[in-house]
Amino acid sequence: MIEFKACIIGSYPKSLALGKTISRYRSGKISQDKLENAILKEEEKFFNIVKDVNPECTTDGLFRWDDIVDLTFSYINGQEKGELMRFFDNNFYYRKAVIKSKLTPKDEYKNILEVDREMMKKLGLKTGLSAVILGPLTYVELSQDEYYHNVEELLFTYSSVVNEVIKGIESKVDMIEIHEPSLFSKGIKKEILDKLSSAYESMLKGIRKTTLVISYFEVLNKRLPYLFSLPVENYGVDVIENKKKLANIYKYFKDKNVFLGVLNTRNTKMERISTIRRMIEKAKEKGAKEIMIGNASLMDFIPEKIAKKKLMLLKKVIQ
Repeated sequence: MIEFKACIIGSYPKSLALGKTISRYRSGKISQDKLENAILKEEEKFFNIVKDVNPECTTDGLFRWDDIVDLTFSYINGQEKGELMRFFDNNFYYRKAVIKSKLTPKDEYKNILEVDREMMKKLGLKTGLSAVILGPLTYVELSQDEYYHNVEELLFTYSSVVNEVIKGIESKVDMIEIHEPSLFSKGIKKEILDKLSSAYESMLKGIRKTTLVISYFEVLNKRLPYLFSLPVENYGVDVIENKKKLANIYKYFKDKNVFLGVLNTRNTKMERISTIRRMIEKAKEKGAKEIMIGNASLMDFIPEKIAKKKLMLLKKVIQ
């Protein structure tokens, strides 16, 4: 049997009960303490699922944030929440980050990760904890710049600030999980793509923890060299949504540590264990050094009960 690890990335769906609690908090009907207790209850439920699946690493489910852009408000100052926008090709929306002043680091995320660690310890969970960071290109693409007025300056400023953020949190986590779905978005200028590797060098300078870059949704073949040239340790690709492009994707696996997104989190259809195992075997055959598998993208797009079933499927693949 080929050796591989499992990892749960990104967000887990919020329960209806938590959604109602968040709504009541925002309308001023309950206190922040009651909201916090509801979030911790949801996290504990999620961590118990994680304990059952027993992957190598996991996030905390990202229950505190509405979307992946909202997460940046816990580690960056200088921005405000803007209008709702469609999140790629999904029936899911995010609020733009509107940059109003100089970006600076914020400690909120660090404090949250400390709480996560304590809960995992209390539950006897030995799984590693990942910190989720929005990639610099995706941040630039999904934000509205009203301060820097220069894409390259924003790209490198964000990367530099995030470097400080990561240095502040890396003692609390086992892996830095960088989400970069915009890498495969159409219409991004070549000069920005050409600067991306340098931006990552700035963002990860002096960082000692394992790094994983996550891309998801449809792959553009001509962009694959940009992904696999980033200065990270592990490269994530949504293989389940790109079955017809696997021949092109596999070309870049030789001598690389790869994360295979094998669970489709945009539909309710359950994957076949045999299909997942074939993908693992093929990745090894194509020269991948180390292999991780997991959900292909954020799980906000599917119902909670389906997300749980998919994670239980991951458990069966591991066994």
